[in-house]
Amino acid sequence: MDKDKATKFAEIRVQECIAVRVRLINRVITNIYDRALRPYGIRINQVSILTIISLSEGLKPNDICRMLYMEKSTVSRNIERMRKKGWLKITQGTDGISQILVVTPEGNKLLKDIHKDWVKAQNKTTDFIGSREIQIIKQLADNIWSSRKRGS
Repeated sequence: MDKDKATKFAEIRVQECIAVRVRLINRVITNIYDRALRPYGIRINQVSILTIISLSEGLKPNDICRMLYMEKSTVSRNIERMRKKGWLKITQGTDGISQILVVTPEGNKLLKDIHKDWVKAQNKTTDFIGSREIQIIKQLADNIWSSRKRGS
């Protein structure tokens, strides 16, 4: 392929690629939350993991990967960091092999403590993106989670 064609295709990707645009939006929004949560020593990915474990009263790492569409290595790395900080406890499953993750009292306190700053990040994100667009994002996420529950 000659350079002119490669340049043309690159320009098309920059202008039209949904993945590039979604990843840009993701990085900007993640940065808003991470800055708000920095004083607590936690990142928004970790908040997502802690929250989902706390709602379920214990999960296996693979369950988190599946529910949050996260890579196993990312989940493992975050679990280990949160365990070292005392926010998560790892117990053995009834089969004696699998690991079950449980939020510790310190982790639950952290989730309570960050709430005010998490709300500020929510509001800043809504101001940045717009209320109507936030509703569209919520609907898209709900559709993804619903399709996962149906096994799609």
